[in-house]
Amino acid sequence: MIACMCVIVVLAFAAVAGPWSTSLGVRRMRNLFYSPPPPPLPSPANPSKEYVYAGGRLIATEEPNPLIAPLNLLASTVSSAQINISWNAAPNAHHYVVERASQLGSFTTINSNVTATSFSDNTVTNLNAYLYRVKSADAAGNVSPSSNIDVATAITFDDDPFASAPTLTLVKAQHVLQLRQAVNAVRHTTPTLGDYSWTQASGTLAGAPIKAVDVEELRTALDQALVVLGLPPGGYTDSSLTGLPISKLYITELRARVK
Repeated sequence: MIACMCVIVVLAFAAVAGPWSTSLGVRRMRNLFYSPPPPPLPSPANPSKEYVYAGGRLIATEEPNPLIAPLNLLASTVSSAQINISWNAAPNAHHYVVERASQLGSFTTINSNVTATSFSDNTVTNLNAYLYRVKSADAAGNVSPSSNIDVATAITFDDDPFASAPTLTLVKAQHVLQLRQAVNAVRHTTPTLGDYSWTQASGTLAGAPIKAVDVEELRTALDQALVVLGLPPGGYTDSSLTGLPISKLYITELRARVK
């Protein structure tokens, strides 16, 4: 009787130390005392979740403060040697990255650490148009998606702004010629458009009367480029100029769109 009980004890001990050591219950118990493997590290350019551990166990995940693309970027021509850009402050931004392109799709960084919400570009070339966009960045160098794109032309227009009464400024051929240069520069920022084919050749425009077709062609040529760039076209005063005298307002509106 005593020998039989010893055998039972030995068998029970063997069962615990044998194949049952990897049973489901044992594995569950063991996992309670092991830390789970750490999650993969997120890309610096695209931060993801933050993982919170306690007692070797993952107890929560937390989203980091997101970086938001700056809103309402605006590029404005100061002269043939300077273009200013400005934008709205973005939440959680430590600084901003300013990018420029001479043609859509070829943006490069021109300043990677702008702490204000404006920037003056003094590296432009006369009679060239440029595209601008901005990204917000945190202290670690993570960046947001890009802001909207805006275009501006490095040019200095004659009689800008036009004088008001009692001193009046007449619309001249030179005003139209300069606008043609600026509009063609904007067209060159697209990958598909070249110089516009004007009805009155630029070489014969000097001394000729300014006609409605000259202004209408400027509008058409510019709008074609704005559509490709994803910028709003149209919205001009007097959409049809047939039978109307040429107003300084038409020239001012076109200048504002290329500046």
